[in-house]
Amino acid sequence: MNIENVTERFALLANLDSDELPRWGVLISDAVAYVQAHCTVASPNRAQNERLEALAAAYAMRLYSMHTDEGLTQFVAGDVRLTSSADRGKNAAGLWDELVSANSDLIHTGGFLFGRVIT
Repeated sequence: MNIENVTERFALLANLDSDELPRWGVLISDAVAYVQAHCTVASPNRAQNERLEALAAAYAMRLYSMHTDEGLTQFVAGDVRLTSSADRGKNAAGLWDELVSANSDLIHTGGFLFGRVIT
């Protein structure tokens, strides 16, 4: 799996500029390690590697959304209106779940993925 390809896909999913990417390098590395640890194919071919890279980028996006999702949907102060997509975390989780399902021949997560606990 090529981490540069994963980083490029992640940047597209997260809509990040190249100058923002170094901040998220560890997260991307963690996502690659997670996907590699759950890969069921010993020596993936080129096409399988591309699919695994897409999975790693989706997992990185899921982690990213957990770190950056503030839950803000709308804030109004006078004439100023701020709107944010509070569904980003749901969308990232949905993308991850969809890709895991579509690539079940390459990866097995056991149906469980630890997210976060909020107290």
